[in-house]
Order: sequence, then structure tokens, then C-alpha cells
Amino acid sequence: MLFAAGRGVRMGPLTRAAAKPALPFCGTPLITRILGRLRSAGIRDIVVNLHYLPMSLHPLLDAFEADLTPGCSLRRSVESDLLGTSGGLHRAVTETGGPAFGEGPLFVLNGDTLATVDLGEMAAFHRQAGGEATLLCDADPGPEFARERRIETDPEGRITGLSAPGGPGYGFSGVWLLEPSALRHLSGKPVGLSTDLLPALIRAGSGRAFPVRAPWFEIGSPRRYLTASLRALASGAVKPIRPPGIHFGIGASASPASLVSPGCELREGARAERSILLPGVRVGDGAVVRGSVVAEGETVPSGARIRDALFADGALTPLS
Repeated sequence: MLFAAGRGVRMGPLTRAAAKPALPFCGTPLITRILGRLRSAGIRDIVVNLHYLPMSLHPLLDAFEADLTPGCSLRRSVESDLLGTSGGLHRAVTETGGPAFGEGPLFVLNGDTLATVDLGEMAAFHRQAGGEATLLCDADPGPEFARERRIETDPEGRITGLSAPGGPGYGFSGVWLLEPSALRHLSGKPVGLSTDLLPALIRAGSGRAFPVRAPWFEIGSPRRYLTASLRALASGAVKPIRPPGIHFGIGASASPASLVSPGCELREGARAERSILLPGVRVGDGAVVRGSVVAEGETVPSGARIRDALFADGALTPLS
């Protein structure tokens, strides 16, 4: 189950024309990268929930579905009202049905997070642990997650609670592996799994933490989008793709750590350094974009200096 229904409110204007999972991540739409990892792991049945700007995701799902091997399926659970992760999973279980549910463990992932863990290794851990649920965790998930609540466990790895923001414990990636029996805990209410399913698992003593050091990359805000992209490039976790259709004027450049999208133009002497330029961006003569994200179709004025900011609607906003 892949969650792709959310509005991406924290992304601001970056998700005005496309759902968050459709945004490019190191040159490829994030949802395409996630689906590719699921296929490589041998997962045969996938359900994606949709709500916000589904037309930005349908072509990507169509392309993936067209390349599926016989015996595999991709289904879409379209929500007329946003149901949250718990409500979305409950709806998919009760209305979508089919082989993806009820016949074995179910991976549940967020459409704004690329996890690089070996899912087969996680499945083996899950079988050995014998719980209803396994949560992919990391003891040191990175400074951008310092204010998140942490998963607390007992010495056997059984999940016992959630710490206060920034407290001790494991960072949680948003990746779950659930036994069919775990689905009985879903209330069907439009809430998140962490407020619905997780407390039930804690009460039952049936949730386990799977701590690994394999990185994950979450793009929940403009700053996290930039940070995750740069981390992914630096670690070699993804292969960057420099798309065609980019024009560089005389003396213009983009550093290897910059991500420049199709249709972008950097005019004479313009520079992009450790930044993301979304499709159709124009960077004027001599302008410098450093450590920033420029929204789709924007024009950076000649001579401008943009640093540590989101540039959208012709205005600068500090990255958040």
C-alpha cells in the first residue's frame, strides 16, 4: 500500500500543480523511484491511494502498470474525501480487496519517502520476530528529523511507546510491514496510522522495531526536499539523471550537486549551486542560486542572488 493522496500543504507552491509524489527526485519522479524499488523487491500487488491532483500521478502509474509482468497488479484507491493514512488503508482493505490484502504481510509506505532498505531483509526480520507489525527505524535518522517523536522499545525490540519530540529512541521512516491480523486494529476514521494503529499495537505488545542504517529520504517540506535530494546524491543511494532539454548560456554552470529539470535555461554567467531547479525555470544573466529550490516555470532576475530560500511567485521565502 503506497500513500499518495495527501495535499502536501507544507510544500507550499511546489505542489500547486502536482501531487508531492510526482515531484522529480534526482531527475526521476519520486513515485516512479518508489514503485521501481517495490518491483525490484519482488512485490507483486500494489495499491496506491489518490486524492489531491490525481491527474499528475495517473500518467506515472500508467507507465509503471504498462511494464508490469504477468501476475502482478497495480490498483488505485481514489478517495473523494481525504481519509488520512489509517482511513485510506482501511478503505483500500475493505473496498479494493484482492490478493494485496489478507493473504500475507503487507508493506505500507508513504509516497513522499524513498527508503533504500532491503525489503527482503525487513521481511525476514518480520517473520523471525513474530509480531503483527514491524516498523522500519533508524537510531540516527538525521538532523532534519531532530524534532520528530521517536519510537521507544524494550530490550527485545518490542515497541513500548513514543518519546517526546527530540527524545530518545528510534526515528521512524513511515515504512510498516503488517500481518493481516494487524488490520483489525484500524478504526476506519480519517486519522493517521500513528494515532490509530500504533497505539493499538503498543497495547497489544505486537509491534517490533527494525533498526537499520540504510538511509531514507523524505521530502515533506521544501527544506527536506532539498536536503534529501543532496543527501541522496552524496551517498550514491540514487543514480542522478541529467535530463535533456537544458540550455546553458556562455559561462553558465550547475554544480554536480544541483538538480536541473527539463526545459530549464541558465543564461550567460548564471550559476546554480546545491539547488533544485524545477521544470521550465529561467535563471537570468549573472544570477546565482545557491542552496535553494526554484519552483516550476519561475524566472530568476538577472544579477539576483538567491540563497537558502524557496523562490516562487517571484518572491523569496526562507526554506522551512
